[in-house]
Amino acid sequence: MRAGAVVLAGGRSSRMGQPKALLGWHGVTAVEHVVGVAREGVEGGPICVVRAPGQELPPLAAIVIDDAVAHAGPLAALHAGLVALGGNVEVVFACGVDTPLLAPAFIRVVLGALREGDDAVVPLIGGRAQPLLAAYRTTLAPVIETLLDRGAFGLRDIPAACVVRELLEHELLADADLAAVDPELRSALNANTPEEWAALR
Repeated sequence: MRAGAVVLAGGRSSRMGQPKALLGWHGVTAVEHVVGVAREGVEGGPICVVRAPGQELPPLAAIVIDDAVAHAGPLAALHAGLVALGGNVEVVFACGVDTPLLAPAFIRVVLGALREGDDAVVPLIGGRAQPLLAAYRTTLAPVIETLLDRGAFGLRDIPAACVVRELLEHELLADADLAAVDPELRSALNANTPEEWAALR
């Protein structure tokens, strides 16, 4: 099953005070770092970065597309990414630019958990669903389009419209590679403020 990744980079970043995509991460920008991690996680598959219209990003080894409407929400951005990659892959791993500790092994485990009959796989970490660290079949694009037409905004609207399998912590850590590199599942940690970003860095 050929996989790609969709990186959502067009959020408002209002609490951060500056675009998250351009935050520094050990010599590169956050978006460059996440694109690199995602590419390793999908084993060289195509990466699509979804940005706000007019948003400045550094040169990226990825397909870069604009949201149809600026800041229309993560559901619309995921839809744009699914459409962009739909002709090339069967499934995508979706993530934001604010999870710099994301491990390629985490991506591989989530993608590998997708079974026949599943439309998506969403990890459940610390009791919370992680729809921005999840796998989605590209065939979900028309389903999500219908949700958007009905006024849906967030990724948490997806489970009501399709078959989503939750992936529990012990299932994630049953993978020896992931357990070795990320036993505390810090892949799921994100940052919304400068202080949180500094703590992760």
